[in-house]
Amino acid sequence: MVDWRNASFYLVLALLSAGSWWLADKLFPPDSAPVQAETDNVDYYSNNIHRIVLDVTGKPKESLFAVTMTHYKNDDRTEMEKPVMTLYKQDKEPWIIHSETGTSLSEGQAVLLHGDVLITRKNDQGEEIKIITRNVKYTPSEDYAETAEHVEMLGAHDVSSGTGAKVHFEPELLIQLLADVRRKHEMQ
Repeated sequence: MVDWRNASFYLVLALLSAGSWWLADKLFPPDSAPVQAETDNVDYYSNNIHRIVLDVTGKPKESLFAVTMTHYKNDDRTEMEKPVMTLYKQDKEPWIIHSETGTSLSEGQAVLLHGDVLITRKNDQGEEIKIITRNVKYTPSEDYAETAEHVEMLGAHDVSSGTGAKVHFEPELLIQLLADVRRKHEMQ
């Protein structure tokens, strides 16, 4: 003979177990984030690196100095601390670009300069030109840089500022400030 009290007790216990399992699944769903198969794998790194790239005639085209440089294998990016890039121009003074940190994307297609960025060059009269901004994207193959941040350009007798800029370094220097442009020029 079946003892209905024991059977109903086990039935209630089974329903409570199933209900608590269902509730736990709803309150605490399993991790849906995929497991990253490959994390940031360091391929190589260097301290106080100085690299020079030559043009087809054997003259320096650009150089790079960085306090530290770390290359990541999984996405072919290079992280740099305190990079200084020098862009040599034929028969002209070079452009020198300083930033707090930098990221060179896959195969150097673009260089992202993070934090404060200072770009300097001497003009034909030996006077220093400065461009001060933040967070610049530089495309080496096009000799082109851009930022959406505030920009100040300081020349010997000229101060310009604005928000956002596009800079073409070659064939001739072309700087376009995008918004809120202000200029102050000293007459001699």
